Amino acid sequence: MSDAIDRILKEREAAGIWLGSIQRHRLLQLLQRYREAVLWDGASGVTEPGVPVVVLNSASAPRMELLVSSLHENSIVIIPFGENPAFDFLKSKLHPYGSIGSQGPTAPHQVWWGGAKPLSVPTGFYRKEETLFTSLFRSGLINGERAATLTKDLDRLSLDHVVEGPSQEMLAGTSSLPKIDFIIRQWERSNLPIFWIDPDARVRQHPLLPQSIGCDFAIHRHSSGEMETGVMFFHQTEAARALLDMWRRLTRDHANLPESFLLDQAWILVSSQRQLETAWLPDTYWRPAGLPASHRNAVVLYDPVSRPQSPLAYFTLPFQQARRFGRHQAPEAHLIMQGVTGARGPITVLIRDVLDADTQSVGSAIEAAAQAYASNAGGFSQMEVVLCAWNKEVEAVLQIEDGTWVLVTDPSERLAPDAFSKEDMFDAVRIASGGRQVSGIKYQFPSGRLKNSGKYRGFLKRPLLPAYNE
Repeated sequence: MSDAIDRILKEREAAGIWLGSIQRHRLLQLLQRYREAVLWDGASGVTEPGVPVVVLNSASAPRMELLVSSLHENSIVIIPFGENPAFDFLKSKLHPYGSIGSQGPTAPHQVWWGGAKPLSVPTGFYRKEETLFTSLFRSGLINGERAATLTKDLDRLSLDHVVEGPSQEMLAGTSSLPKIDFIIRQWERSNLPIFWIDPDARVRQHPLLPQSIGCDFAIHRHSSGEMETGVMFFHQTEAARALLDMWRRLTRDHANLPESFLLDQAWILVSSQRQLETAWLPDTYWRPAGLPASHRNAVVLYDPVSRPQSPLAYFTLPFQQARRFGRHQAPEAHLIMQGVTGARGPITVLIRDVLDADTQSVGSAIEAAAQAYASNAGGFSQMEVVLCAWNKEVEAVLQIEDGTWVLVTDPSERLAPDAFSKEDMFDAVRIASGGRQVSGIKYQFPSGRLKNSGKYRGFLKRPLLPAYNE
């Protein structure tokens, strides 16, 4: 099986479509139990039972419905261009399993995979002592009783755990910073993966799934896309630690915002710069208690009555909608590359009309931008790649005034290796503050459905803020 999937990946790389070493290794590891792999033709169903299906191009809704309906319950679907919203419909018909973030020019895409049935523990031998279960509760008789009940659950299952009472920091306010500090402290002390469980939750079965997968980070997300911080898994990896550190930093700077939103934003930033592997926990890992059906196959139960809700949670939900599909959304960048400190500051490469192009063209445009920046950053300290499906998303990016240049392209355009070092194109003296139309970029126009004209074609916006000397 590994030979089959390796052949598919090498064929795509020969066409200029790249996966990072971590992404490739993980896919090969996941698929070792299969005998063969199928590259979907974009039109027909899959007749082979229990096979991984690689989907490189999106298709019409009826064709994707046909694909999903033909899948065996043990089949999985792999989308190497998981950052593209063109795959949202297909993802919505599948149970999410995992995703791996992007990192630099060698891994500029985000890989996503899912299946016909919820994610489950692979057959194997697992040691209970290889994960530490942790929780931290606030002061009060009721909170203490709930934490004691959680401790009994963990004792019953013979799971190693640390459940601690309130600290002085927790008594001072409602910030989630003590919780994050506690998780990091246990992560450092134990040298073990950490599985956090809220103190008012009940554990009915061993939460083994994240350990069995070996992911960097695991979490359950609601149908709205919101991340659920009641159950979280952080492996002993650099990527998981980077996520924890970013979450703590954002919480320190924005203590009034919901902790789930701040974790979401930390995930956005880290998974656009590291090949962070995320496992999306199924509903059995976060079910409401009190309903008979909830207890069937449940791993973790929670009390919906006692769950506090941030007054700002409603306002942050629109910024997390794309997490329903395990991806970023404009104006968020799915790929961020760092350069040296330069006179020009950061630049955003905005690829517009991504739903009007085939997904491999969008992928090639992303790769060209990443390769061009890696080849010669041209004095730009950072490059971000943002995918936009609609003009309103383009405008949302252009309206941000933070000292960032914005270069608007479309999927048919390929940035030349020297695109960022062209002095005439980025001459600040000759560019009006509102932006201008630019030329001099190497274009390749395949035949097809692209909008080769429009309001923002070839548009370059220079920063209004005089933050950098040019």
